[in-house]
Amino acid sequence: MKPSGVIGGLIGLVTFSALAGVLVTAMITPALAVTSSAANGAIGIFDNLPDYIQIGGQSQRNEIYALRGGAPVQIATVYDQNRQEVAWAGVSQFVKDAAVAGEDRRFYEHGGVDLQSLVRAGIGFVTKTGTTGGSTLAMQLVKNIRVQEALQQDTPAKIKAAYKDAIKATPDRKLAEMKLAIGLEKRYSKKEILLAYLNITGFGGVTYGIEAAAERYFSIDAKDLTLPQAASLVAIVQQPNDQRLDNPKHYPVNKVRRDIILDDMLELGKITQKQHDDAVATPIASYIKLSLPNNGCLNAADAKFFCDYVVRNVPNLTALGASKPDRAANWTHGGYKIYTSLDLDQQDVAQAQINKTTPNTETRFALGSAAVALQPGTGKILVMAQNKDYNNTTDATPAQTSINYSTDQA
Repeated sequence: MKPSGVIGGLIGLVTFSALAGVLVTAMITPALAVTSSAANGAIGIFDNLPDYIQIGGQSQRNEIYALRGGAPVQIATVYDQNRQEVAWAGVSQFVKDAAVAGEDRRFYEHGGVDLQSLVRAGIGFVTKTGTTGGSTLAMQLVKNIRVQEALQQDTPAKIKAAYKDAIKATPDRKLAEMKLAIGLEKRYSKKEILLAYLNITGFGGVTYGIEAAAERYFSIDAKDLTLPQAASLVAIVQQPNDQRLDNPKHYPVNKVRRDIILDDMLELGKITQKQHDDAVATPIASYIKLSLPNNGCLNAADAKFFCDYVVRNVPNLTALGASKPDRAANWTHGGYKIYTSLDLDQQDVAQAQINKTTPNTETRFALGSAAVALQPGTGKILVMAQNKDYNNTTDATPAQTSINYSTDQA
């Protein structure tokens, strides 16, 4: 007969804790590893895993530039994930302290795995009284890196399989994260791990990383975050969809978690009693100043159709990779700045003439116009305009279209 209920859960907890302890012991002092079949089985799972996982560059925004007065100016930001990596000096100390206090209070004491937190989380899971998952910052970083690696696979089927493997709720995945976290702590400093964590973590929707989160919710840089703002952002990490700050209905639950983090920061001596009390008394609504996501060609002013032309030609941009799949994958990963030949001064003149002679408000008969100007001798595009406004959404009006009549896509 199989054990069930709390007793079965406790047996599973004890088994998992024992295997986790063996794993940690085996990785730190291999000579002390025991030889039981359970221990050997636990360690044997990881024979094909690397000793550590690389902290690499994360998915970031792509930027498209045109010319104004002969100088490059940005016309659009395009991304799958809204992220901008920042350096250590670009992050408020309040955020660093809040992340440690709220997510991994013994961060500076352990080597990647905190068995005390794991056991406490396991008991909480079994008794349904727990509020944390027991993962250290290094373990959370490992999971996030594996998720990002999954999203970079070159086919939908591979992405689905890799993503499923990265997030599956099984002891094997948790133990794998433990091994990789221990290896991570051996290779990187605490400072590097904490910064990587803050740059990769999701803060709701397509907002990733502390800099994008500060911009999205407060319209400031991460280095300027106040204490209550910092605690509110770290509060999102626990439940990004339920505690994000772009909807007032999430404020109460975010405040509950925010205030717990502030309590932890006070207990760890990171803030004073007055700082704590003032932050707890600060309403969340008082510091929210949302910045709308600026993603895609809809934000490219009168260069929308040209922007769309550039994005559609990403698979043909040889500088992005050796093959079309490579180029598409690299573009999705982001971090590129594409400088184009579009002359916005000439674009303005052309667009004004088109609007004057063929207004998109004409409804009595089909009327349209498009204009393209190329630089003699080079073929570089200087102007690309048409009388319809660009809109690639389902709510486009008769005066709008996503069809670019200046290109082959027409």
